[in-house]
Amino acid sequence: MDPKEIDISEFWCWNEKCPDYGKKGQGNIVPKEQYGKDNTWLLECKTCGHCFSENKGTVFFQLKTPRKEVLRTLALFPEKGSIRGISRATGHDKNVIMNWLDVAGEHCKEVNEFFLHDLELDKVQVDEIWSYIKKRKRRDS
Repeated sequence: MDPKEIDISEFWCWNEKCPDYGKKGQGNIVPKEQYGKDNTWLLECKTCGHCFSENKGTVFFQLKTPRKEVLRTLALFPEKGSIRGISRATGHDKNVIMNWLDVAGEHCKEVNEFFLHDLELDKVQVDEIWSYIKKRKRRDS
């Protein structure tokens, strides 16, 4: 992938000591190189020199399996209903699937806590946000 194809406007420096920590759109984040099976971008902050993965702060951070495979496997959960069933259907070890579920669940918990506490939304409002996201994903696909 050409470095021009990645939208760096949504990334910020993860180094808490950097003056641009947590600030989007400062022009300090640049693509450095790609790595791994998914050609994940290693990004660099020009302000402090800190490097980080484009997956930092997401469910996919530090996973060795391609993200499409993780998503495909987790999407089977409502249909199969069991980790052993998903393991048989996908060929992935049940412990790996349990780890993916733990990571995804923790990430969802953090997102919900952000909406409920930091934005002071009630559960109905958070549910409406998730409904909107699901509808938008279907429309954009």
